[in-house]
Amino acid sequence: MAKRDYYDVLGVKKSASVEELKKAYRKLARKYHPDVNPGDKSSEDKFKELSEAYETLTDDEKRENYDRFGHAAFGPGGGPGGGAGYGQGAGFRGGGFGPGGFQWTQAGGGGGFDFSDIFGDILGGGGMQRGPERGSDLTYEVEVSFAEAINGTQREINFRRTAACPECEGQGSKKGASSAPCPDCSGSGFTQVRIGPVSTRQACRKCRGTGKKRGPACESCGGAGKKQAAEHIRVKIPAGVETGSKIRVAGKGEAGSEGGPPGDLYIIVKTAADDRFKRQGDDLVTTLRIPLADALLGGEALVPTLGEPVRMKVPAGSQNGQRFRIKGKGVPGKGDLYAELFVHIPKKLDEHAKKTLESLRESLK
Repeated sequence: MAKRDYYDVLGVKKSASVEELKKAYRKLARKYHPDVNPGDKSSEDKFKELSEAYETLTDDEKRENYDRFGHAAFGPGGGPGGGAGYGQGAGFRGGGFGPGGFQWTQAGGGGGFDFSDIFGDILGGGGMQRGPERGSDLTYEVEVSFAEAINGTQREINFRRTAACPECEGQGSKKGASSAPCPDCSGSGFTQVRIGPVSTRQACRKCRGTGKKRGPACESCGGAGKKQAAEHIRVKIPAGVETGSKIRVAGKGEAGSEGGPPGDLYIIVKTAADDRFKRQGDDLVTTLRIPLADALLGGEALVPTLGEPVRMKVPAGSQNGQRFRIKGKGVPGKGDLYAELFVHIPKKLDEHAKKTLESLRESLK
């Protein structure tokens, strides 16, 4: 049977980029992968065809030869592993899946294509056991007041997570069970398997990558190695946090699999607003309202802070919008507080005030 055009196999145009080839291969490989279709010869053949086309078209030299000469570029029978193959240092060598067939095994050196990133994505959720794995991270949202965000605080939180079973210490096997090496992988935790056209390693299915012979299931957790647990912890919210800040609590995420380490807990901080203050990095800004007379003649004003108010001297001739710094009243140890003047102009004046201001205006001229 004549070999199909490699571009047609992947369903792409001849001008397709490497990224487009990868995307097309990934999509089709998920559909026809042997692990997804165990025992289906048709899917296995399609997967071989896909991998052959992908390996060729993602190699610049091989793609150039294929575009010029088609399958004839690779000798009698066409394609990788047939006849003359790809030439010296190709990185794969011919063999046989069956009569007249071929197989690829990765060889050292040369220009062989690395399928590992593709297969990692394809098989990531396919049920293949990978041995001890780190647990998932958890998130927990905490709301704090504006003052607490600036000055720092503490929170006590309650939540539930999966934790390693204390009875079997996360192993899933009954305590005291034999720790002899797994007979399938000889204790290595991995077995050599063929995934389509590529020979690769995967975690041993028998021992789930632990390298140990599995004993009777732990009665406490039913062999899962983990159980639901209630947690109560005190978390320190550091001074200066902002909305969206993350605080990591190591080891308080979900339990790992097969004795793997737990994930982490991330506290997501949400800060409330305060009508009196605006934040600019580690500094705070507040609006200070003063009467017109104080702006002209000078005076004193009480400046609000996140603690006790501070008395500040307003110099004569102060301007609207002028800022005055109160040192150390922002984020502790880092920021300051700025009082921005807002000169209050009265909307109505009595006759005496009007005459006084008229006299002032004449004197200012």
